[in-house]
Amino acid sequence: MPNQTAEQEVSSSKPGAGSKPKYPGISVTCNGNQLVTQWVETRITEGGVFYPITPSTEGGEIYQQAFAQGALDVWGNQKLAIECEGEHAAQGGATAVAVTGKRTVNFTSGQGVVYAMEQYYHAPGKLSTMVVEIGARALTKHALNVHCGHDDFYAALDTGWTMLMGRDAQQAADQAVILRKCNELALNPGMNIQDGMLTTHSERTYRAPEADLLREYLGAPDDTIACPTPAQRELFGPTRRRVPEMMDLKNPILLGPVQNQEHHMNGCIARRDNFSEPILRMLEQCYEEFAQLTGRRYGLIQEYRTEDADTVFVSLGCAAENIECACDYLREQRNAKVGSIHINVIRPFPEAAVINALRGKKNVIVIERTDEALAGDNPLGRDIRTALSKGLESGKHGGDLPSLTDDEMPRIFRGSYGMGSRDFRPEHSLGAYEFATGQTKRKDGFGAEDGESYFTLGIDHPYSVVSKDTPSLLPTGAIAVRFHSIGGWGMITTGKNLGEIVGKFGQIISERDPSYDDLGQLEDKLFIMANPKYGSEKKGAPTNYFLTVAPERILVNCELNHVDVVLCCDPKAFTHCNPLEGMNKGASFVWESNESPETAWQRIPARYRQYIKENNIRVFILPGFDVARKATSRPDLQLRMQGNSFLGAFFRVSSFLKDHNIGEEEYHQIVRDQYEKKFGRFGKAVVESNMEVMLGGFERVVEIKYGEIDDADTSSMRNPMLAPHTAADNEMPGTAGCDASGCPSCAMPEGQERAPFQTMEKFDSEFRNDFGYHQPAGAFASLAVMGSGSGATQSKYVARRETPVYIAENCTQCMECITACPDTALPNTAQDISTILVTAIRNYVADKDAQKALLNEVKGLDDRCRARMNENVANKGKEPFKDILSSEVNQLTSIDAGARDEFITIINKLPLAYNDVTAIYRSVEKKTPGNGGLFSIFVSDLCKGCGECVQVCGDHDALRMVSETPDLNAELTTAQVFSRLLPDTSQKFLGLYKDDTPEASREAALRNHLMVRRNYEALVSGDGACAGCGEKSVLRAVASVTEAYMRPMYHSKAARLREKANELESNGAAKLTALKERSEEEYDLFKRSVAHVVMGFGGENDADTTHRLEAHGDIADSEIIDALITVLRQDAFNHRDIQAIDGRHANGMSVMYMGAHTGCNTVYGSTPPSNPHPYPWMNSLFQDGATISWLFGESSLLNHARRSVAPERLATALLEREENVSSEREYFELTHLDDTQMTDQEVRELPKVWAIGGDGAMGDIGFQNVSKVVLQNKPNVKMLMLDTQVYSNTGGQNSDSSNMLGGYDMNQFGVASQGKLIEKKSVAETFTAGHGSPYIAQVSMANSAKLYKAMLDGLEYRGTAFYQCYTSCQPEHGVGDNMSADQARMIRDSRGMPEFIYNPRAGETMQEGFELKGNPSIKRDWWEAKYPSTGDKYNNTVAHWAITEARFRLHLKEIPEAQAGEFIHLDNMLIAITQQDVIYRRVFDEKHRAYVPDWGVYFKAEVNGKFKYFTVSRQMVLFHVERRKSWRMLQSRAGIMNEDYLAQKKLVEKVDNGDLSRDDLLERGWELLNEEIAAAKE
Repeated sequence: MPNQTAEQEVSSSKPGAGSKPKYPGISVTCNGNQLVTQWVETRITEGGVFYPITPSTEGGEIYQQAFAQGALDVWGNQKLAIECEGEHAAQGGATAVAVTGKRTVNFTSGQGVVYAMEQYYHAPGKLSTMVVEIGARALTKHALNVHCGHDDFYAALDTGWTMLMGRDAQQAADQAVILRKCNELALNPGMNIQDGMLTTHSERTYRAPEADLLREYLGAPDDTIACPTPAQRELFGPTRRRVPEMMDLKNPILLGPVQNQEHHMNGCIARRDNFSEPILRMLEQCYEEFAQLTGRRYGLIQEYRTEDADTVFVSLGCAAENIECACDYLREQRNAKVGSIHINVIRPFPEAAVINALRGKKNVIVIERTDEALAGDNPLGRDIRTALSKGLESGKHGGDLPSLTDDEMPRIFRGSYGMGSRDFRPEHSLGAYEFATGQTKRKDGFGAEDGESYFTLGIDHPYSVVSKDTPSLLPTGAIAVRFHSIGGWGMITTGKNLGEIVGKFGQIISERDPSYDDLGQLEDKLFIMANPKYGSEKKGAPTNYFLTVAPERILVNCELNHVDVVLCCDPKAFTHCNPLEGMNKGASFVWESNESPETAWQRIPARYRQYIKENNIRVFILPGFDVARKATSRPDLQLRMQGNSFLGAFFRVSSFLKDHNIGEEEYHQIVRDQYEKKFGRFGKAVVESNMEVMLGGFERVVEIKYGEIDDADTSSMRNPMLAPHTAADNEMPGTAGCDASGCPSCAMPEGQERAPFQTMEKFDSEFRNDFGYHQPAGAFASLAVMGSGSGATQSKYVARRETPVYIAENCTQCMECITACPDTALPNTAQDISTILVTAIRNYVADKDAQKALLNEVKGLDDRCRARMNENVANKGKEPFKDILSSEVNQLTSIDAGARDEFITIINKLPLAYNDVTAIYRSVEKKTPGNGGLFSIFVSDLCKGCGECVQVCGDHDALRMVSETPDLNAELTTAQVFSRLLPDTSQKFLGLYKDDTPEASREAALRNHLMVRRNYEALVSGDGACAGCGEKSVLRAVASVTEAYMRPMYHSKAARLREKANELESNGAAKLTALKERSEEEYDLFKRSVAHVVMGFGGENDADTTHRLEAHGDIADSEIIDALITVLRQDAFNHRDIQAIDGRHANGMSVMYMGAHTGCNTVYGSTPPSNPHPYPWMNSLFQDGATISWLFGESSLLNHARRSVAPERLATALLEREENVSSEREYFELTHLDDTQMTDQEVRELPKVWAIGGDGAMGDIGFQNVSKVVLQNKPNVKMLMLDTQVYSNTGGQNSDSSNMLGGYDMNQFGVASQGKLIEKKSVAETFTAGHGSPYIAQVSMANSAKLYKAMLDGLEYRGTAFYQCYTSCQPEHGVGDNMSADQARMIRDSRGMPEFIYNPRAGETMQEGFELKGNPSIKRDWWEAKYPSTGDKYNNTVAHWAITEARFRLHLKEIPEAQAGEFIHLDNMLIAITQQDVIYRRVFDEKHRAYVPDWGVYFKAEVNGKFKYFTVSRQMVLFHVERRKSWRMLQSRAGIMNEDYLAQKKLVEKVDNGDLSRDDLLERGWELLNEEIAAAKE
């Protein structure tokens, strides 16, 4: 029906107008993932096998949640929900479940599709009928992108799977059912595809299938059906099971044989006629049956207004609706004859339908979300050309396909659009039409009349086309809403809630005044469309959400540039974007502000105020953070709940409630119902607090009056810093917030060159040049390149609500804040007093004479200030240094008052500590009078305001969180710039930390390595990590410790090389002459060695080398010496003087490479424009970071051997040996040099390689890669597993490192499951056995000094080192942004994740190698801690840690103290259980000693000074048993005898033998255990 509207196409049915379909569907408001998974797949399948990957992760999460809640399919069958270790395994596992006769589904996208590719090919031949639900995503090419693209499923076109594409989520959900039915008829697997993000995450009101529809249409999987094809009848007989049990114990067969020449091709070709060719007919049948039952008709293709069209668009996915709107517009406004076709069935390609649809058209415009530049056409274009070509052949030669004449053959235009969810706008469709019809040309000037048929849409490129006509195409009466917020502030949740609430209102409105369509279905009166827009950064990056409400169905799916309401949750939005852009006349702008209306007006940039007035924009302010603060005391929840206030504000400022006659009570109830649905599982208090915030937003939003256009402009929300007047003369490495200082970045050393793509200038010209969404599409964009360390200048001011302020008088220089800070935001130093004074005078006192006079006074000022400081220290005084100095300076009346003021002004802005920093001032001063220094911590603009520094500082009160203000920002940036003018910290202030040999330092002093600037800035930060990210602190430790370890060796080596080069210059010729005189043979061999290794004259064998040398001619002795000198000096320059990082100090080449597994660390650490890594860094895929790092190491080792080690060896041999200067054996070694022949020192000097990954990447999907690399034991390869115990990057799914309590999105808590009964996988422990001799450490920021020491020991070790570090993930663990270090300590101390070191250098037994120092109560099961308020002892177990993290909340219930006696104390319960009781499931047997009553066990804890009592789930008890057993295993490896274990064994034996009652054990277990221990000691 080519001339029907889109609405008619999906609602009409063959029975005719007026006939009501049997199953019209259930109205639901949700996104595409939810509709397909929750409303279809969880209800029709018995097996879900999956692995998280954006944007399909939500599918697996929903499926696992259904499993956890005990949901069954519509036939009452229970289900499997399996999260595998990778997409490859998930697809293999899904095929396995499918061939056992179960309906099975997998959810994947993007790289997951291609990673699983080899699994797809074999599934059809096994008669698998499974469905893969694909959220189409761009493949990782030059860069990673998690948004929409079609190249993932295009890659699978030849796998033999049926492939359907939905243009919206409704079609995707319906086709999930249709495809399932077809698969089970055809006995072929299928892929059901919808556009990732744009459809999977798009909120609308849809029709979900009724349970009866699913049962009637699909039938049960074990139904007996007639075999529909001769091939099936040949194989099965006349009937078969609907979903065959290919793997059947009753009828065993071999599935998947090996075939040789006589069989293999036969089977491949036989698939064509026996199974593949019938599929299209079956699909048509299935589509028709579905239409008969539901009224929703699709077919192989969908045509829109094509009957009279001479130009037709052809597309896949959600672009079709945008195009249809454009077609309507072109017909109405330009009288154009244009239509659209959506291809519903991709495989088998519906050639006949396409030929018939395109016959006689003039132009066909095929647009695709991919670009295969090396192919003749993109995939859909190829299929269409093939179909039309075969139609021509059919016309000439006959055949089964419809015929086509030359006159009926259209011209085909093809374009690329929307890749990576690039915005696809109406003007792009119009531009494509204008190009095809000759009305416009590409940007490069070529058009259709020039023979060009390819174009691109939506980017600035020579081949791009775009129309000047930019209509909205939204329905009349639509309300378009755009959110502006910051990642982590709850905007996405708020937007989803608003969409679902409006959807519910729509249902009420329809039912209040019902009307029915021709089919008898209740007509919707309100439609919604909602889409998020965010990048791959974590918390702190700007985000958008788009929502449209309209009285008609909304077809346009793009970013909204014609907006009626802007909800701007971001108070600093104007500092980085224009939130007013595209607002319609009379629109409403609601902005986060707790300031007065007059001040808020001044925060709007002056350049936008005229726009506001001219367009009558209503401006509202709302103190959303203040509203949220009143509802909850948790800072992290205040951020996330702030968005809810804007939900309330929307209903206040818009006329929605009034227009639809919705009363206050009804409005409140609908919102409450939504919050119950969304947050109810977190408890009633969470629902109520969200309601409070929403109502607060409704009540407290205020409209402001316009001020004047020329009112003060304070929109930058910053005040100017005090810049040094000598700025132009001071080169300074760039750092965030300091660009206004005027100091240039550091120039390259003379003679050094750098390719343009390696420069920051080139990077900034494209990625930081205010192009916004319209980035260039040139050569640089095609590279996977970012400027090294570009994050250093990336201010985090936008995301910061509060900032730490340093209280110098309270500081003890404990370094806890410095080590904990994840964001390189607390640069610190210790300096001589005179250095501070001289730096201030020279750079901030303008008058030269006054400057000279002040410099002459520095010695006296130093002495007088020092005398007062000593007195203060002796008397424990707190007088600040700046006050002491000010009073002394003010007495210098002979010096110009203005100069004194300049001097005092800058000093007053500096954080200078001396009072309690004993190691910097008092101790040094006592040992060497006049040498005590000042310690400073500067707060950088890289700070995200997490507050972790304040948390770890604790009662010292040296850091306090204060509200960010322009004045404060100016103070901090002024001080930060000053810090960059200072020299680096001197060794005399580093104490027992040895800057030149950190590996020889005392462990406790290792924190001081962060006082050295080069170490502190080894990771520059400025990235998109969440505030307080636990991973970042450990990642920064890797960088800083490696820098601290390697850089002194680099500089020492440079000096050594220069010394040898100088000696060669002086004596080399004479030495070579002497060698010739002593031994002509050695002389010739030495020259040959230099010519081969250093000068590049080697060949493939000795004869070839000789040939090359003879062809070159004689090499003079001077050339040999000059070559060695040149190489040594260049190598010395590389190690000491090269500027590795553009714009930073020249300090030698990078000391390491980093290879990263895809995960949080790559997403926040490699999203433009913020690169925190100032060293070579690469990400490839999720599973192979270890492998690429290993091979970096191998390659680097050979490069270093040839370019550095071998030349130095040759120089050393000539200069230092009197005999045996060269030999055949040594020549061979030099030309084949690797680590096996290197000395320990040469190995130590090798550049290091770090492999970084999360627990999912290294412990699950990439475990085999990691295992392989560990086994290689390469001395320059080190590995770090950032263990958050959850898949943080994809939103919190279960990993094998997750603990038993579950609570994650693929291991949820419900009536059917409280978590997994699987013990936690300890990757680090695994590598201590059966993996050769690696250095292994399980450490964390719980003890930073121990972490640093372990890293130094691993760097020193001549083999691979592997570290497993616990790192909290605030969003997924449910802890505050400031709690990473505290949580690391709590999990260690509770045995949740004990720390250990396995050092093979200590010996060849486990007991020698294992070390458990640092864990409390090392010989007991649990740490015997004390309650702070009473000093009473208690066992600190994992339950005490669990109460601090919201992820475990479902396993804990608070009870009154009076009820505690009704329950079993946890300590006693644990005595009754062994791990084998858990394995044999005796814990579920009420008659057994080990029986654990669910919620029948309690423990006591002190929380914020108050005692509280909690009962725990059975799973929590079992978790204790598992963690205790794991700890005991570690103790045994370390040779520690656990007395608790021996005593428990005796008590259990007594109960089992009847010598002790179970009741006595449960009543007095802990007491009895201690009695046993005491008795054993007697």
